[in-house]
Amino acid sequence: MIDFSYEKREIEAQSGCMFKGKHYRCFYVKFPTLYKKPVEGTEMVELYDFRPKDKIRASVIILHGLGTRNIEFLLWMGTHLASAGVNAVVPVLPGNFTRIENGRMHGSRYLWPDYSIVYDAYQHAIVDILSTIDYIQQQDRWRDNNCMMGYCLGGMLATIVSCLDNRINQKILMTTGGNIPRLMFESGARSFVQRLIHDGKVKDPILCNKEALYDLYEIQLPKVKKMSLEELILSKDINPLFKVDPLSYAHLLDKSKVSVIEALFDKTLPVASRKPLYKEMKGAKRYILPISHNIWLPFEFLLARYILHKVNIYDRQAASRILTKEVIYDVMEDGHK
Repeated sequence: MIDFSYEKREIEAQSGCMFKGKHYRCFYVKFPTLYKKPVEGTEMVELYDFRPKDKIRASVIILHGLGTRNIEFLLWMGTHLASAGVNAVVPVLPGNFTRIENGRMHGSRYLWPDYSIVYDAYQHAIVDILSTIDYIQQQDRWRDNNCMMGYCLGGMLATIVSCLDNRINQKILMTTGGNIPRLMFESGARSFVQRLIHDGKVKDPILCNKEALYDLYEIQLPKVKKMSLEELILSKDINPLFKVDPLSYAHLLDKSKVSVIEALFDKTLPVASRKPLYKEMKGAKRYILPISHNIWLPFEFLLARYILHKVNIYDRQAASRILTKEVIYDVMEDGHK
């Protein structure tokens, strides 16, 4: 059974300043996950928390994609947004980077052909994202003027989280998709999915049959798109994957607060995954750019500028700090560089 709820409580976190720039400090923060059943290796929530030295003008949560490489680029974005007065937080999603489950590939549980494993992965990630907001709010650094930016997997999670929590204002979904069956069998994950099926480790007969799963999804999707949030979570009459599929939640979003950026030459996510979610976002600001899935990462100062726009920071000084080359200082015991 899917359950995104968790017991809210005062978060006791450990944090330390990792490095600093002229206008910000970056803190590494850890606290025990509030998810009830974390797998070994994912028990601690880990955040990179970029705090402006001066007044906090907005709050942003940046959700990364699968793997590790993209996280390094998104941390760069955190330094520049913080320099412009934005408290930017990059959570490490369970199953990625420094939070790898024992014996698993980076993020593989999000596309594992087993309902209980997929449920576990999405529930854990969403609880960690929501408790990250709790922590920032507890620290009095969460502003009503806020934005959640999600890249790839992060965009999928941002779509679901934004339907569960009304504290999130603007949403930016970057090169993301939906339709989990298509992701399982047509994305870069297809080789390990097919291997599991070949080895007899996939027990559900529908999950073993790609075409049957595709057909079932197409038949049930119109019904799912009419469901309320409660009906979607509680229904027993739809394929279980719908409950963690952003395609199921798109109709519940306030599209006036959503921006979708699609990569025209994306070969990482299949068109059959990206296109349906893009179509469901009608009413949002939608952009199709001549980029691939990850070629935009070295030019993410453009996305940082767009984030400033979405949180209503227009002044020239803030914009210039997005482009200014940051000098990063180590933090020693005495606090000096």
